[in-house]
Amino acid sequence: MTRATTEPHRTAAFSLIETVIAVAIAGIAFFVLTETFFNVLLTLEDLDSKADYQKDLRFVRSQVIRIADRDEVEEGGTITTLGLGEADWDAEIEETATVDLFRLFLEIEFENPDGEERIDHSETLTLLRPTWSDAIERSSLLEDVRRDIEDEQRRRDW
Repeated sequence: MTRATTEPHRTAAFSLIETVIAVAIAGIAFFVLTETFFNVLLTLEDLDSKADYQKDLRFVRSQVIRIADRDEVEEGGTITTLGLGEADWDAEIEETATVDLFRLFLEIEFENPDGEERIDHSETLTLLRPTWSDAIERSSLLEDVRRDIEDEQRRRDW
């Protein structure tokens, strides 16, 4: 006699709980990946914007530094940039104790093409500008430096 097996035939399949858990995990993963993608896009856009700002800032700075006339620099002006439109700048020049060395306080206000608030920037530059020196004052400063060097040489025992 043969015995008949009464075991039910099992097929390999997922239960409803396993399917719901798998769909939930896939949804969470999709959400996280989408958020990461959009954050990367926003960061790249922000970096692009900052790169344009830095380029325009360097351009305005180089144009101001190229001006040889001290009075023209102190008047300020407006420069058209490629990225941020018009840039209004003002400068204040301060003499230092060193001959032909000047401190330039530069303030730049960029027009914002996005219609938001204007972008302000200020910095201090130290420039060697013989053309900005007063001839009489320059010669007296040079005479003082020459005298100081001669005094120092006399004090030393060579």
